[in-house]
Amino acid sequence: MSYNIDTFNLKEIKDLKIPVSALFMARADWHPERTANEDGTVTFEVFDDDSAIRGTVSVAGTEEILTVMSFSCCGEGSGHAMYDVFLPAFKRSTGTLTASCVWEGGDSINRLEVRDGKVTWVDIEI
Repeated sequence: MSYNIDTFNLKEIKDLKIPVSALFMARADWHPERTANEDGTVTFEVFDDDSAIRGTVSVAGTEEILTVMSFSCCGEGSGHAMYDVFLPAFKRSTGTLTASCVWEGGDSINRLEVRDGKVTWVDIEI
């Protein structure tokens, strides 16, 4: 059973770019579902729409690159989605992302910071 994120609050995304292949490093049954949206964006959804990353995809050489516009990770399976799919992808990213997460009814609250592939969790006390 996964330890899940009950509440996810995206604070900032700035020039966050991720190789699309980095989203598919987890075991095959956890690979995100890729959906092309009418507005030209692409959504990569893990388990359900509460754990998804959306943006535009471009090609650099032979690699598809996702320029991230939005990200959310909460609900059923969100612990696996975060640790097994999104965090490995963030380690291969450039740019920044900041979000706060409330885990399992407030058992822990922390801030996720991603800066050019460096991922940091900072505990928050309230």
